[in-house]
Amino acid sequence: MSKKKAEIAPVEMSVIKTGTCPTLSGRSALTYELATDPEGELHYRISANSGGGFWSPEWIAWKAIEPVIKEIQPVTSTPLKALFKGKSVNTSGFLLAVLIKEGLLEVVPDKRRQFRVTGATPGEVIPAVTPAKKTKAVTSKAKK
Repeated sequence: MSKKKAEIAPVEMSVIKTGTCPTLSGRSALTYELATDPEGELHYRISANSGGGFWSPEWIAWKAIEPVIKEIQPVTSTPLKALFKGKSVNTSGFLLAVLIKEGLLEVVPDKRRQFRVTGATPGEVIPAVTPAKKTKAVTSKAKK
């Protein structure tokens, strides 16, 4: 009996923001994108890394990220790993760096690798932007 992976049809994403931020270690710079899917749901992804580390370029829905970062305090990269299908251990830490840059998380004082929710929401920190480009990509959607 052979096992086949189910193919997921690409979803068209409209990129609304491209930004850069340092990694948590500060040794390299990340480029990230925020986009909306056809239903208007917000998604995040890492699109480039100036360092040598691998990462997963998959889109992750905010509605999948939000309960993870609100449920476990302080926030670390470990619980975020479950959001990614890719094998890279770097991606969850890179997502933390993006969420810090976007004003959604902040460093816990005196705790270098622990973070807390700021109380801001993506709608408060992302200015209204006309979509710049559309890309087709496989997304990781939250379970309903």
